[in-house]
Amino acid sequence: MKKYIFRSLFLSVFLLFCSASVSSKESWMQKLPSGWIRSFPEESQVPSSADYPTAGAIYLLDEDIFYLKEKIEVRVVIMKIFNRRGYRYAEVTTPYYRKDESMEVRGRTKRKDGTVMELKKEDIHSIWVSNDLKRKKFSLPAIEDNCVIHYEIIYRSKKYPLSGIRYFQNEEPTILSRFSLIVPPHLQVIYSDSPTGILDTIQQAGGYAGKTALYTFAKTNLLPREEEPFMPPRFDSSPCLAFSITALDKRKELQASWDNVSRWYFETIESHFIPTASMKKLAKRLTQKCQGEMEKVKRIFYFVQSHFKADFTSRSIFDRAQTIFNRQVGSSAEIGGTLYALLKASGIEATFVLVPDREMVMKLPEVPMLDWFSHLLLKVNIGEEQLWMDPSNQTNGLNCISWRYQGVDGLLVQEEGGKPIQVPLVNYSENRKESLVHIKVKPRGRIECDARELYSLQGSSEIKNLLRKKTFMERKNYLAKRICQGCPGAILDSCNFGDLYSYEEDFKIHYGFHSDHYVQKDNDRLYINPNILNRDETAKEFSEPSRIFPIMFDQVKTDMDHVTIDIPSAYEIVSLPEPIHLVNDFGEFKTEYKIDNNSVIYRRRLIIKKLMVPASSYKEIKSFFNRIFEEDQKVLIIQ
Repeated sequence: MKKYIFRSLFLSVFLLFCSASVSSKESWMQKLPSGWIRSFPEESQVPSSADYPTAGAIYLLDEDIFYLKEKIEVRVVIMKIFNRRGYRYAEVTTPYYRKDESMEVRGRTKRKDGTVMELKKEDIHSIWVSNDLKRKKFSLPAIEDNCVIHYEIIYRSKKYPLSGIRYFQNEEPTILSRFSLIVPPHLQVIYSDSPTGILDTIQQAGGYAGKTALYTFAKTNLLPREEEPFMPPRFDSSPCLAFSITALDKRKELQASWDNVSRWYFETIESHFIPTASMKKLAKRLTQKCQGEMEKVKRIFYFVQSHFKADFTSRSIFDRAQTIFNRQVGSSAEIGGTLYALLKASGIEATFVLVPDREMVMKLPEVPMLDWFSHLLLKVNIGEEQLWMDPSNQTNGLNCISWRYQGVDGLLVQEEGGKPIQVPLVNYSENRKESLVHIKVKPRGRIECDARELYSLQGSSEIKNLLRKKTFMERKNYLAKRICQGCPGAILDSCNFGDLYSYEEDFKIHYGFHSDHYVQKDNDRLYINPNILNRDETAKEFSEPSRIFPIMFDQVKTDMDHVTIDIPSAYEIVSLPEPIHLVNDFGEFKTEYKIDNNSVIYRRRLIIKKLMVPASSYKEIKSFFNRIFEEDQKVLIIQ
């Protein structure tokens, strides 16, 4: 489980844990000692497996210490291994570090008979990940039930750990999780704990003759981290701390602020993405016949989407504009930077917006730092209209933002006046999927189906991105498997996929299939479920009687089904399900049945209106999706 998220440009990710055996008032060291930092706890302080019958292990101490001036980060873990389910914690892989940095590892195991086995140097292995990055891997010795393991990792960096997010909860119970920052006295720590007031200890102490100051944050007696379906952002749901180190100096340029974070990133953008001669030539060719700025923006954006590939989503910028322009591959931020440079070459000013992943945080606390952000969007103002561009994948159209970044707090990247703004959240009516299905029922129960799916521009990016990565045969196989989820034994007869490279049209899929086994038979009666393709099974995710955390859906949306069922002339309708209409503040569900000559027309609509629903509404949510699940199983009967 990730415990830290540091500036990816110059900081490492640490997985950190804490223990109960060490008192929260234990003295701290101004300088890192040469030997072991912590010791094994007394036997009387160590819990037994009977105290935690469902756990495989327990963190006795999960501690991180940052010596800012020395650029040293320390991780200390002391755990008791209860049984074989906990043996995996004896296999440790360190975070990455660069070849001009160093990492020291020591470890030992205290067996249940009291003997201590030291980790040997030859059992610590270095793994090169690239020419510049490596990590260490080791297995602690003599692992057995009811042993205690202890290891310490000392990372000496070339950069200062100026900000980060520290999580206090683990997959196993934790007695004490503690985080300490040892900083020079001319610096201070800005921090925010979440949920507010969750930490047991927040204290600040002066140091040795004013040379250093200590900030300590701790949480005791933590249960294992619980996960529920549709979890809210982790920063809001798990005990954690966001921190940023800033100068006490009154000069604004030295203080941690959104404006300074924005300016620093703006300077990086400006220095890396200056339009080159070849980029200016291309921009001129692309826009020479355009009438107005709107057409220029579209032409350039769609060109970049068609010809450049974001290899991975990141705010990190490694190379300059011409390098990215030549190889046509880079991080999403680098592709965004190329787009920025081409727009600039055409006389169009774009503004970058740094955005976090919604699964980590939606509303930014007042702790200014880059660590919040994982991606980069562009915004262009044309008159009173705002145009948003998201280069995270090649199928996003103009104003189509990936669902992960909708509705979050972003940071305007500007030379001056950088501040948080909210990224637009698409309306549920714009994120739309429509299914039109024509089912012909044969006398013996065989069905022949013609189906069309229509995805709105806002709702099509994900399916188009998935299909573009597949060959035509792989697309057919994907479609056939998906059909079989609702219609077991179905055989795909034909399929046609719409334009996967169109950025301004709804996306269409047209296919035909048949099945000899979908209709249930009982003597001379046939039982047909009209919802053949889109039965909702969200109710299975809400099987628990109660809920701890708020519910965060992936996206707001509208799903619509229109199914026409042609019944053989020799049959007549015996019964139809009753229509239903459920309405509440977070969603809506409606079904309709209509008889038209020898056909049954079935209409279904499911709307998710709200992205976030409080846990207090869980019973209502549970009832809503249970009703939908029940309705989606209902059948009509003909004879």
